[in-house]
Parts: sequence; structure tokens; C-alpha cells
Amino acid sequence: MKKWVGKLGVVGCAVIITGCSGSGEGTSAEGEEVNLSFVSWGDPEELKVYQRAVDSFNEEHEGEIHVELSGLPTDNYTQILTTRLQGGQAPDVFYVQDFAMSTFIDTNSVLELNEFLESDESYVSIEDFPEDIWGPTDVDGTKYGLVPDANPFVMYYNNSVFEEVGVKSPQEYFDEGEWTWETLEEITDQFKEAGKHGYVQDGGPFGVNTWIYNNGGDFEKDGKVVVDTDEKTIEAIEFVSRMVQEGNFVFSGTLPQGQGRDAMFMSNQVALVGAGRWLTPMFSEAGLDFDYIPWPTNTENQMEPTLVTSGYIAANANTEHQEEAMKFISYYTSETGQDIRLSDNGNSIPSIDGLDHVVTDDPEPEHASYLLDALEIGRPIVYEFAIPGLSTDLEDIYELMFIGDITTDEAIKRLAETARESEEAQE
Repeated sequence: MKKWVGKLGVVGCAVIITGCSGSGEGTSAEGEEVNLSFVSWGDPEELKVYQRAVDSFNEEHEGEIHVELSGLPTDNYTQILTTRLQGGQAPDVFYVQDFAMSTFIDTNSVLELNEFLESDESYVSIEDFPEDIWGPTDVDGTKYGLVPDANPFVMYYNNSVFEEVGVKSPQEYFDEGEWTWETLEEITDQFKEAGKHGYVQDGGPFGVNTWIYNNGGDFEKDGKVVVDTDEKTIEAIEFVSRMVQEGNFVFSGTLPQGQGRDAMFMSNQVALVGAGRWLTPMFSEAGLDFDYIPWPTNTENQMEPTLVTSGYIAANANTEHQEEAMKFISYYTSETGQDIRLSDNGNSIPSIDGLDHVVTDDPEPEHASYLLDALEIGRPIVYEFAIPGLSTDLEDIYELMFIGDITTDEAIKRLAETARESEEAQE
């Protein structure tokens, strides 16, 4: 079974929102066009990808519904969106970051979708998606958001940096059956000695869970927090922490302003970054010599599960145009909408079956099929995002560990205590 859920951790874009649900610009009066505002985070190349489906929808509904897409910065996207929702000035339709979904549901900020998805007006039905795709959008069977696509984690490697330092490519190691954590440590030692960064390590569940899943561990299992008792989980956290402390990895939270992992990768300062497909349009547009490689493993297997992430798309509960808003998000996430967005080096891969060709047709980079392999065995973040605010609290603890303010043992202890306390408070 494919596993999905999560977070598009993309680079921010400072395009400003142009329309709000409370603006009164649109009208549903018979014969008049309804104007919908749609907001997402994303870099300029990603917004171009989203715009493909918006343009197609607008063309199909000319004179009936018109959607205007705008972008907001990634770093404070949810904060801005929450402020607009509270002030009655939020867009009609918006992307939701995975950690924020439970809060938006609790505050009645997003529409229930089941009835519409079962109607003839919807371009998709619940049955079109895998059963385990819904994550925090599903509350006791009620759907509050749709999953427009998915992003399984792979590593990107910069061929130019590998050639400059004289290190064999990850693909060569993979073909030899030697693409392991041990190999990663060895080659990042070489990059460190050459004055390069080996790998950019993100914080929070978004940055650490792939290592945990890849090692066969869990943060929570069968209803119990096991981050402080599961040996595989502890081993993964210890490895990542040690790699940061020894300088093999650089913690993204310590990078200079404006020097994110994407910028460092494009300027040949870092050899490897971990992400889904969302970085591909930007790297391809920049003409970089890069490729994908599966996550290195610490087991006897050549591939192990990694994180599968996604953003969600939802309709504002207070929009004046509920039917039109739901119609658009159903189109955007439909087979047609996903095919239009994700073909030709889109920023994700499909969240419904039958569209593998958008990855395999004229693949760029060469080993694009690794995304599909990762998707088949990937795992979502569910537990950490199910309790409002928990993922943020965990992220703070991981940051203290990565910057060296607390030991790894202390971090693991705090992670477990914080999760258990959050559970009790939720009850």
C-alpha cells in the first residue's frame, strides 16, 4: 500500500494575495462570473506549475468561474493565512501545510467536503484516492481537504560538486550495493575536508523522520510514544545528531539569511540535499547537472522507506462561493488537473493511480523513476501532525539538539515527554 501525507517544504515566494473571500468581488448571480482567490506558498517556478491547472480550469469555466492564483512566503505562510482567516480576509481556496490542518479543522476554518465529493459536480470522488492518503484532513471519515499530489523523499546530488572533489557518484555506490549510511559518512568527510557542505539537514519531524523510517524506527507505534524506547529510532536520531555535530551535515537552521539549501545547491556549495520533486523545476530551469538517488540505508536492503509528504488544498468555510470553491479544488486534484500540473517536470508526483507517465515520460533528471520507487514504500507523518502544535514543539527540541544546546540523550527524553504531555492535554 502506498503511504502518503505531509509537507511541501519549498522555498518562499513574495507574491502578494490579490483577492479574499470577504472582498465581495465575485458574484454567483445567474449569468455573472464568480471570482475566486487561491493562495499557496512556493517559489516562482512552482507557482508556474500550479498556474497550469488554474488556466485550464478558467478556460473550461470561462464566463462562469475565474480563479486568481497568488503566492505567500513559505516561512510565515501559515501565520499570515491564520491572521487573514481570523480577520475574514482569507482567500476562497488555499493550500494548507500539514502541521496546520488539525488547527484549521478545530477552528472551523475549512469546509467539509464529503457531500460535494459524492455529487455529480465534483471532478473526483473519495474512492479515487488511496485509503491512507488523507492524513490530518480526515476526522472520523469526514474530509476537510484534498491531496493534490505527493512528494516522496529522495536525495538530490550535485554532479559538479562530486566531480570537483573527486568523489564517486551516489549512483555508482548504489550500483555496487554500497550506498549506505557508512558510505555517506565517508564521502561527507571528503566534502568537509574540501571546504564543501556534504548534506543540509532540516529540523523537526520533517527533517528527522526520514532517517527514522529509513532505519525501521517509529516515533509512535500502536498508540504509544516509542521515540525513547525503540532502538532503531534512537540509533537514527543519534546518527543524524552526530553528523551535524561533526560537520558532515550542516543544520539548515544555522544557514545565513537567504542561503537555503536550494541556493547552496545551485551555487555548488553543498553536495546533497533531501527533498521531494518540488526542487526539480528550479534546478532544471537553472541548468544544473543533478540527479536523484534513493536514501542511503543502514540495513541489508538497498532501499528502505522514506518520508512521503504533501500539502493539502482546502476551501474556506466562510467563502461566499462554497460550491464554486469546492468545484475548483476537485478539478485541481482530479486526474486531469494533476496531469496538467505534474507533466513536463512538475513539482510533485500524482496522488492518484494511473499517472506514472508524468514522471517516466521524457524523465528529467535521468533517474526520475526513483520517485515512484520511493512512493511505493514511503511513509507519511501522521502522529506528529494530529495534535495541534506538537510538531512545532518537537521542532524546537530538535533545533536545540542540532545547535548543541542539549545533548542527544536529553533531546530524546524531551521529545518523548513533550509528546506524552501533548496527548494528555488533547484528551
